[in-house]
Amino acid sequence: MKKKFLVSIALSAMLLFTACDRKDNTKNNSTNKIKVESTATKGEVKKYNIEFYDTFDTVIDIAIYSDDENFANENLKYAKKRFQELHMLFDNYKNYDGIINAKSINDDAGTKPLIVDLTLYNLIKFSVDNHNNISHKTNIAMGPVTGLWNSYRTEYEGGKTKEQVVEKFGQAIPTEAELETLRPYTNISNIKLNDDKKTVEINKGMSLDLGATAKGYATEIVARELEERGVKSALISAGGNVRAIGSPGDGREFYKVGIQNPTMDPNNPTSVILNLKDMSAVTSGDYQRYFEVDGVRYCHIIDPDTLQPSGNLKSVTVIAKDSGLCDFLSTACFNSTEEEIKEIAAKTNTAIIWITEDNELKYTENALEYIDQGEN
Repeated sequence: MKKKFLVSIALSAMLLFTACDRKDNTKNNSTNKIKVESTATKGEVKKYNIEFYDTFDTVIDIAIYSDDENFANENLKYAKKRFQELHMLFDNYKNYDGIINAKSINDDAGTKPLIVDLTLYNLIKFSVDNHNNISHKTNIAMGPVTGLWNSYRTEYEGGKTKEQVVEKFGQAIPTEAELETLRPYTNISNIKLNDDKKTVEINKGMSLDLGATAKGYATEIVARELEERGVKSALISAGGNVRAIGSPGDGREFYKVGIQNPTMDPNNPTSVILNLKDMSAVTSGDYQRYFEVDGVRYCHIIDPDTLQPSGNLKSVTVIAKDSGLCDFLSTACFNSTEEEIKEIAAKTNTAIIWITEDNELKYTENALEYIDQGEN
């Protein structure tokens, strides 16, 4: 990779997106306002955008380029409403009045098949089918294991010391024996789907964790619905998920999207700049949600094979049309070896960029089509 790909850039000229989401004070700093970011005169295309933090545990920013203010604002409000609806439907942590969601399925584990909304059913089927046909490294049946690791991360992120965590749990991190007792409950084949009745059933002790696929799947739904409503130019940024509709409305051919440098170097914030048009890019990484014990970093992405936090890579970015597929693949690749990443890229015809533990930048050959080489 040429060194110029790694130079610092002016962030105001592009979108910088991070790998994953982090529950922090971002919520307090976000807004729900629709605003115009342009000095264009009346009748010219302007950029309208909305930013909010009440869905999928991340800041979501949506920009629409339009010469019609009412049209742009109506669609921004619609997009926010859809993200809120999909968040509640896909949520596996919280129940909502009148909504049968992923949490409802977990609550009914081992009791009976549950009729669910078609959109939720399709997400679960999408996740299961891709697990079976593309890579087992993304597994939505990992709920018991991710739940256990999350309980430790919550303590450390809350400021607890190692000694305080040991006092509460008996050890600083989950033991291998403790994790292995949960392995039987992570068998994705025990998710029973009925295509005719649209029912989902899981065994007692199981729980779904849709975190690896829900946000990207929701982003793709919102993008396609905006397109159906006549939006020609927009950019959706949802944490590590970016979905471009068309091209920017300001005359540029591409949206410029920066992949964050995992070292978090403020003087060199991006590892790569991407040129996107009508495409998605999703990044998974270890540098946003993690905790450290005795100098070892434990990120939130759990390898289904080892039941341990993944430690092979710093970040992976997948580029393709479908944001839902990119989300699924970014987790799968993060849990994979280099050879497995290349196999996934070939199988799915996707472009993949990854950064190793040694901060070495690697990519599939077709990723060069999207990497900005600083010539524009």
